[in-house]
Amino acid sequence: MAKKSTTDQAKKKVAGAAKTGADAVRDIAGEAIRAAAVAAAGVALQRTAEALRGGARKAEAAAPTPARPAGPPAKSAKRTKKKRAAPKKAAKKSTRKKSAKKKRSSGRRSSR
Repeated sequence: MAKKSTTDQAKKKVAGAAKTGADAVRDIAGEAIRAAAVAAAGVALQRTAEALRGGARKAEAAAPTPARPAGPPAKSAKRTKKKRAAPKKAAKKSTRKKSAKKKRSSGRRSSR
């Protein structure tokens, strides 16, 4: 009987180890499936957003451009003649030369 009890214990240990391994494999597989689902959802959302952006660009390109806002009113076609100022006459320079004595005294004030 001793052999039977040792064999039974070994079977129980192997079965326990198999259950533990199966639980670990199940947990790992669950995590992998969750990660794949998140990645797939991310890709799907990204492509959907790109498609929507592309549609918006096409819609903007197809939309008519708004007219330019009205600016100030146009000036009338009539032009008034501007009066020109009469040309100034150049001052005549005297051809007479002052004497040296007069040149000196003209810059000074009299002492009176």
